[in-house]
Amino acid sequence: MKILKLTKLAGLISLTGVIIMAGCSSGENQYSPAEVINNALEETTELGAYYAEAEMMTNEKGKDPEQILMKEWVSEEGKRRIETETQDGSGKSITVNDGTNLISYQPETKQAFVVEENPDLLSLNQVSPKQQAEQLLEMVQDTHDISLGGEKKVAGRETYHLIAKPKEDNALVGDQELWVDKENWMVLKINSSSGDIKTKMTYTKVEVDPEIPAGTFTFTLPDDAEVQNLEELNQTQEVTLDEASVNIGTPFFYFPETDGLSISRVELLETQGEMQRKEVNVDYQKDGMPYFTMTVFESPEETGENSEMLTGEEAVTVRDQEGTYMEMNDFRSLVWQENGLSYSIIFVDPNMTMEDFKELADKMALVE
Repeated sequence: MKILKLTKLAGLISLTGVIIMAGCSSGENQYSPAEVINNALEETTELGAYYAEAEMMTNEKGKDPEQILMKEWVSEEGKRRIETETQDGSGKSITVNDGTNLISYQPETKQAFVVEENPDLLSLNQVSPKQQAEQLLEMVQDTHDISLGGEKKVAGRETYHLIAKPKEDNALVGDQELWVDKENWMVLKINSSSGDIKTKMTYTKVEVDPEIPAGTFTFTLPDDAEVQNLEELNQTQEVTLDEASVNIGTPFFYFPETDGLSISRVELLETQGEMQRKEVNVDYQKDGMPYFTMTVFESPEETGENSEMLTGEEAVTVRDQEGTYMEMNDFRSLVWQENGLSYSIIFVDPNMTMEDFKELADKMALVE
């Protein structure tokens, strides 16, 4: 659960974790779609130092389009500087990772977030372009039909054009179009759709192995900056079940420790910002091995009950309550609402079935 929570924090740090994908090198000139994907996943060459400029346009149903301009500097050692702003020059953000500390600063609001000597959190901001491409390709290679489009230059570089269309309606990941650099497998352009959100990202300039001044990866905050340690945005502490119930403000259902089932850890997480709430995470083991994790929090006013099912989701009944079960590759989850609380289950043991869980769920008891 620690990595999951750090991932939520890392989402505040870097735009490139969403829009930048890259692969690896090869000397061939012609590939089938399957060969393109296999080469991108299997080769090991990483893109080293580079400087890049990109434009990203996001369209979300019911909202005005948003255009973001980005500049990024990356060193051979993995140091990184990212500057973003909207088309009119507003909303500027500067993020610098010097390999030890990370600073993200918004000049207009004079707000800064810092991460100091936290290897786990810093590493989440250091996902390489190749690793990001692997994640995307792994997501779509089994769920999408992939074809090759016409070749074209992007940012002055030759590319392959990959088109991925979902095999089923209402897929979690929709249509994807990628223009991949022939030389280093960096994705130079991507058109992506997911639900009501459509995103287009295009590199307008790429310099490989540029001369980057050393001071690029040093940033001193202004004296009037309002500084907050990013780790303090979400406070996590280990608690007892009783303490968890008091903090949530109402008794909740849990799984009693019987028949080899035991609780290995109970955590209280206080999130800040837009999703401000208190939630409880309970890690369960079966015969000493990780079994599943339960998260409990107060149900939001809008639960999305009328939204369409996504691919991999199915309606289920748990404890006489309507719920949603999702299975995608090795990830399995179950969500339902009961007495004003939301229960979310992440299945850890791959051998645990829904019938196994439902049988356990019928024996849940209230924390008194």
